[in-house]
Amino acid sequence: VTLMRASDSVLTTYTRTDQEGKFTLNVPKKDNYLLMITFPSFVDYVQKVDVQKDVTELGDIPMVSRTHLMKEFVFTEQVAAIKVKGDTIEYVADSFKVKDNATVESLLRRLPGIQVDKDGNIVAQGTQVQKVLVDGEEFFTDDPAVVSKSLQAKAVDKVQVFDKKSDEAEFTGIDDGERTKTINLQLKDNMKRGYFGKLKAGGGAGDGRDYFENQGMINAFKGKRKISAFGIMANTGTIGLGWEDRDKFSSNDGNTVVGDDGSITTYYSSDDFESWDGQYNGRGYPKAWTGGLHYSNKWNEDVHHLSGTYRYAKQNIETANNSLYEYSLPDDSVYYSRTKDNTTKVGQRNRVGGMYEVKVDSLSTIKVTGVYNRSNMRTNSSYDQQTLAEDGSIINSSKRNTTNDGTTTRINSSITYRKKFKKDRRTISASISENYEESIGEGFVNSVNVYNSVLIADDTLDQQKENNNTALRVNGYLSYTEPLTKDLSLSTAYSFSANNTSAERNTFNKSSITGDSYDVLDSTFSSNYAFNVTTHSGKMFLRYSHDKKINASVGLSVSNSDFLQKDLRADTSRSYSFVNFFPSASISYKIKRQTRLRFSYNGSTRQPTLDQLQPIQNNINPLAITIGNDQLTQEFNHRISLSFNDYKVLSARYIWANASATFTDNAISRSQSVDSIGRSVTRYVNVDGNFNAYAGVSIGKRIQKLNTSVGTRLNTSMRRTNNIVNGVTNTSTNNSYRGSVYANYESEDEKLFWSINIGGAYNDNNATISTQLTSYWTLENSFEISYDLPWKFAIGTDVNWFLRERTQVFDQNNNVIRWNGFISRKFLKNDQLELRASVFDILNQNLGFERFGSDNYVGEQNYNTIRRYGMLMLTWDFTKTAMGAQQDDVANVILQN
Repeated sequence: VTLMRASDSVLTTYTRTDQEGKFTLNVPKKDNYLLMITFPSFVDYVQKVDVQKDVTELGDIPMVSRTHLMKEFVFTEQVAAIKVKGDTIEYVADSFKVKDNATVESLLRRLPGIQVDKDGNIVAQGTQVQKVLVDGEEFFTDDPAVVSKSLQAKAVDKVQVFDKKSDEAEFTGIDDGERTKTINLQLKDNMKRGYFGKLKAGGGAGDGRDYFENQGMINAFKGKRKISAFGIMANTGTIGLGWEDRDKFSSNDGNTVVGDDGSITTYYSSDDFESWDGQYNGRGYPKAWTGGLHYSNKWNEDVHHLSGTYRYAKQNIETANNSLYEYSLPDDSVYYSRTKDNTTKVGQRNRVGGMYEVKVDSLSTIKVTGVYNRSNMRTNSSYDQQTLAEDGSIINSSKRNTTNDGTTTRINSSITYRKKFKKDRRTISASISENYEESIGEGFVNSVNVYNSVLIADDTLDQQKENNNTALRVNGYLSYTEPLTKDLSLSTAYSFSANNTSAERNTFNKSSITGDSYDVLDSTFSSNYAFNVTTHSGKMFLRYSHDKKINASVGLSVSNSDFLQKDLRADTSRSYSFVNFFPSASISYKIKRQTRLRFSYNGSTRQPTLDQLQPIQNNINPLAITIGNDQLTQEFNHRISLSFNDYKVLSARYIWANASATFTDNAISRSQSVDSIGRSVTRYVNVDGNFNAYAGVSIGKRIQKLNTSVGTRLNTSMRRTNNIVNGVTNTSTNNSYRGSVYANYESEDEKLFWSINIGGAYNDNNATISTQLTSYWTLENSFEISYDLPWKFAIGTDVNWFLRERTQVFDQNNNVIRWNGFISRKFLKNDQLELRASVFDILNQNLGFERFGSDNYVGEQNYNTIRRYGMLMLTWDFTKTAMGAQQDDVANVILQN
């Protein structure tokens, strides 16, 4: 039951009838309204209501079935503000009032059951939205914030919220139970041509440094054609595009790879420049220059789909780091490692990718992808390290410098064929892919080690390192699905994989004759290995789907993997093979329309890497040497998960809970030996008994009368790992318990917004070889508020307060209050130009800090990071869309008709 103002059809309030059909609506003020009542299989009921009294009785309301209406040959069109169509909730955009020139993000905040936080993250029906489509297709990307922050609300006709099936399920017609929370924006017909973009220029100073942040991007669309370009120069931590803009220009040029269990995974070419925040996560002082181009188009009724991207990136990062580690030993003693290091990284990359897809006919498609990626990274590091006894006395000290200049080339390509048959759920698909990588590096290691022992002489190290690694993986995949009954389907597949890897690592000492050239091979630290794996896999799955409520699957994959390890320098080899069984099962049950329960289990393997297999010493740090183990075997993982979600549309109340656990057999772990002067040698080994688990629950609700959302989150993570320390088996547990409550508010006129989050965590670290590991608690609270002042001014501030418990080992005060603020004014007709003055870290307390625990150690790190500075920023958001067809276009349509 919805009530809209008669003057402009803006939604006023809404509710749902009880089991007897009764309802009550609380009307904010006396006025003329439109009352609309909807029910599946019945015609929408609309009535004008003049509310002039405190209580208005409507009496019995007749509802007419659609079948009866069709028999009477009567047709009428009514628009409901909210409609539920099966699993889809549809909102009519014009029924929800927003500001002039508001973005889709502002519109979404108005829709019942949808929340948008300050970073643009969207939650619908209690679940994180992972895709936002425009007219059912990706709009430059399916990143939710890109679309919500870019498009204007006035361009949207309807907003549809639903759970999108996986690509495989949509292709085969066999429901695999996988769902992705998705929002689809249906645009008005006159809004599908135009362009939008952003220009940003900012400069400032503080903390003895100058800061700059400049950004430009433009996106043009005309029907299915999309063109975009961007460029960024910044030293404020904007290494690449922010998460809401990153990968905005991708062409989905991923490569399909078949796992050892026959599973299919699509990998997207990535490197350090495309990792989260472009390899910058708050550590050090960064500078970045990056830019890219993207083109995509569909034509001939979407028979052809072409896209391509180019991206360039360059970055410099200077980091100063101080760390302290506490290590526990089997005799219940401890020792400490204290290190100061300075690192400079300079890197650049070029990447070109493309994709072409063609529909051979109405039932068949062919897709070809290709990516070329070349990057170079130069690193220079210096270390000042001390090993301390329990009483604080120095056991040893080391000064070390390392350099490396490495270039990596990646070439990935794939071709995929898919075909549907006329019989529903009968499909066939085949793919071939290759992934090639070559890495060449050269560097130097120089160290001076001093030991406080009369029995051990001090030593020096001066070596040159050369590395040459190559890897080629070729994959083939063939699958077939067949319906057995109305509810039961069979899925079968065969896959082939050949993975050939080689690694040549040479270490050279200076010649005793010349004394200035590195031409004497050090065989102790040099190796030349090849590692080849050939895998044949087959799988068979039965999938059951009934009445859109129950989805279940059970299956088994069988693979045979042949391994060949070669020591090319010693001319020796070792071959072995494994036959693996990968069982899996899952079941999901839709208890009600918005209530689901799901359980799954699957098994998988992980192969040792070439670095873990090479029985050769790595002495980049002479005080902590690592040795591979050519007797390592693969590990096997068992993973179980359980999830539950429940959502109420009108009250926007949600409950989300999940739990998962992974048990590992033959886990690849480490055996560490520590001698009396603090030197350690680590070797890879297989162990049993490792596991990790997670459990969490989120509960939230929208209080419509107060325009406020409230909620709480609780979760815990548990990890148990086994390793060996000085010949003694050690079992360590590292557990974390977290909880938080939050609330946010936005006024009806969107002028005032605030949010608050209060949370804390307790970290518990234990090891069987010692009782001295550290456990501690942390608190993290945040508050944000912004307000629109008269004359287009706005003011806002946010505060993040971090509290960390001091311990006997980590006794420094690392509590931080990070306070930011801004004042801004908007200009131009559509408020598209904004001038903003802001201050970051007003109290100058932003500390680079991290604390962690694992195995038999706990550690704390302090590092340099961006601190207090002020900045003046000018931002121009421009948008141009075809609000109406040109007169000539209308005439052409008429003539053609």
